[in-house]
Amino acid sequence: MTPFPTRRALITSLLASSFALSGAFVAAPTAGAATTAAPAASCTVTPSPDGTSVTISGEGFTAPRKLNDGESTQDLSVDASGHFLLKRFQKNANYTVLAVKEDQPYVFVNCKVVASDTGTGTANPNNPTPPGNNRGDRNKGRTDGRQAGIAAAAKSCANAPVADKSQSHSNAYWQAWQQAADRAFDNACDR
Repeated sequence: MTPFPTRRALITSLLASSFALSGAFVAAPTAGAATTAAPAASCTVTPSPDGTSVTISGEGFTAPRKLNDGESTQDLSVDASGHFLLKRFQKNANYTVLAVKEDQPYVFVNCKVVASDTGTGTANPNNPTPPGNNRGDRNKGRTDGRQAGIAAAAKSCANAPVADKSQSHSNAYWQAWQQAADRAFDNACDR
């Protein structure tokens, strides 16, 4: 009688293994699909060095959008690349970006407060002296963005340029970079 329970245990373990493996194969495409999803929308609030105002910037949004500060709501000017930038004097507020249409992704995104860019180098320990929000930084962003847009178009007109934000730059640099990259890419691809 011992062979029968052993055979049943063997068949049961084989069936359990096949179910476990089939579940792994079904789950694998879902995990791959998550890695190719569109980048998430984000919003940051950066206090000015003197503490009198905040700069609110966002990326990855589709227009139209509204900004809520807990007491009031105002329309946001979102550009074609999904970015917005504005200055507010209400410093101690929790800002949220809201969708206007029901079918928009990222219905609401809470803005994250980041450290003020004082030019002291404390914003990123890997880059000891990040540049400030000045004309030179904006011009550098335009130059770098233009080169990135042309390079992206040379590879393929199907993939727009994406900024590598692992380097520490000011908001002015990144905004100028994105605008110049989009413009150069569109011109090179005859859009």
